[in-house]
Amino acid sequence: MSDIPEPLRAILFDYCHVDWADEVNELPLDVIREDWAYDASLFKSQLREAIHNPAFSTADFSSATGESLNSEAELTDKLRSIWTTTFPKEKP
Repeated sequence: MSDIPEPLRAILFDYCHVDWADEVNELPLDVIREDWAYDASLFKSQLREAIHNPAFSTADFSSATGESLNSEAELTDKLRSIWTTTFPKEKP
């Protein structure tokens, strides 16, 4: 069982999985859609919290995305990258 909270885990799977990595580029447009399947405000809050205080492991991230990370620093960098792609005008 993953320690990544929902909807963050589902969004990581849907948009950041290594098998469809280009999907992350759709995230900035999808997150502002009113009919988006996820709670954008909650996603933003969870992503911000994960950047500053990750409550899940690199193994959890790997299970959601298929991407292997070697350290918590790599996890933080990856989460920051997702933030920058999704919310380019905001700081986490």
